[in-house]
This record gives sequence, C-alpha cells and structure tokens, in this order.
Amino acid sequence: MPRRKTPATVSVMENIAPTPDAAEARAALAEVQAVQRAVRDTPWPTWIYPVNALLLGALALTALVTEHRTNLFLAASATILGVNVGAGYRMGTPWTLPTSRGFLAAVALAGACALGALVVADVTDRTWPVVALAAAATASYLLAGVVHRRSTGRPR
Repeated sequence: MPRRKTPATVSVMENIAPTPDAAEARAALAEVQAVQRAVRDTPWPTWIYPVNALLLGALALTALVTEHRTNLFLAASATILGVNVGAGYRMGTPWTLPTSRGFLAAVALAGACALGALVVADVTDRTWPVVALAAAATASYLLAGVVHRRSTGRPR
C-alpha cells in the first residue's frame, strides 16, 4: 500500500521560497498598494472629459424621446461604455477608477442627474426639468474632469 505524505511535507514541497517575516510582508504589501494607486491615478486624455460630459447629457435627454426611448438609452449607454473602455485600453488601464473622492462624487452626481431625468420624464409632461437635469449632469461631469486633472498633477 502506498504511503501518504504528511501535510508538512506537502506544504514544504509546494512552496520552496523562504517565508517572509512580518516586516518583509508589510513592505511588499506597501509596494503593491503604491503601484495600484499609481495605476488608478494615471492621467486621462483631455478629450475624454468633454466627450463624457456631452454623452451623459445626451443620455439624460433620451428621456424626452417618445419613440424608441429604451433603444436610444441603451445606445447612449453603450457609447459611453465603449468610449471609456477604448480610451482605457489605449492608456493601459481599461477598468480602473481614480482614487480622487471629489471626482467619484461628482461623477456619481452626474449619473444621478442623468437617471433622475429619466424618472422625471415619466412623472411629468414638462420638458424643462429634464433639460435642467441634463445640463446638471453635463456640468457635474465637467467639474469632475477639473477635479481629476488637478488630482493627477496634469498641467492646468
């Protein structure tokens, strides 16, 4: 009958590198965090801020369309996703979000305004609230762009 290996033997065989002590482990984790932060704070191309702002405004304005609203909303959403993922791949960071909390908060506000326009359009027949929310979404994203550029240290 074959002899089974003890767990201690298996763990030594699987890991031939020396076990780091606590200080080495902390240093390695700090290096990983620094690299992740550097990747997340990579400056974006200047053109992406106004393009995203206009696309979010257009997304909000799809609420005013009576026919094929869902198709237009999905097309605008796919365009936003495609532009951002495409630009991210060109930069080497397709799925990362910046660390700037101001940027993230302003983008969340822009998204809330765009989605709010869709809700308001279903509740009322007036167009001005939808247009106002679309303008607010655009302005909020442009503000987010300014905050992001300043946080990455790009020239103003």
